[in-house]
Amino acid sequence: MRRRFCHSISALAGLLAAGSLTPGCAAVAQDKVSAVYKAHEVRFVYHSFVNLFDCGELRNHVAVILRTVGARDDIKVRVSACEVFLMEDETSPEWDRWNRYGGPQPFGNSQGERRQQNSDVRVELMFPIEATPDVLAEIDKDKSRRELISRVTGNPLAALNDPIIFPAERQQVTLSRATIRLGPEDCELLEQMSSSVFRKLDVKVVHQDLDCDSQQRSYFPPTLVVETLLPAGMAATGKEKEAKK
Repeated sequence: MRRRFCHSISALAGLLAAGSLTPGCAAVAQDKVSAVYKAHEVRFVYHSFVNLFDCGELRNHVAVILRTVGARDDIKVRVSACEVFLMEDETSPEWDRWNRYGGPQPFGNSQGERRQQNSDVRVELMFPIEATPDVLAEIDKDKSRRELISRVTGNPLAALNDPIIFPAERQQVTLSRATIRLGPEDCELLEQMSSSVFRKLDVKVVHQDLDCDSQQRSYFPPTLVVETLLPAGMAATGKEKEAKK
């Protein structure tokens, strides 16, 4: 009875903070925290010589990865500069002849050329974050901006996007072929996102099996295990797949 009573108190209070719980309830909810969805804007440049995507493919792959680690479904991904450029290949014998004689080889000679992609990726997303007093104060200050956007755009929902506190817990999520159908071509994308976007969102890499090669295509799909904040009771993608098996 005491355990059930403590659990009810924790749920009713939204699991505000470990310090605010009674000592008898601490053991029940020690891994849970109160969280809110906070707006983030992140940006990175996807660079590759071998794994080339068009804008639609790159946009979709980025969105799927971020939803899997906790982003809300209304994520917006914008991708630009998806054109593939040709550049001189320093590893080719033609490059030596370029340097030695001070002039280019005839146009269209592919032996001394390499393809490359440098795409600008901008993401707007709502992502779970612990509802500390500082975070709630920051979100409250943003209310006037949301109200202004609502008036300018005529969208009443923009002003009503107030924070909703919910219980959350850090879980491990597996990103792999089995969980979200990652292919070998996603290796560099996952590697670059984990070193930039994941850090900004406090998504921690706990294990990685990446066989990325900047000179040639990988033949093995990547696997990455991360620790991230998810709503309590929400099954992480990796665990969900294992349970079905």
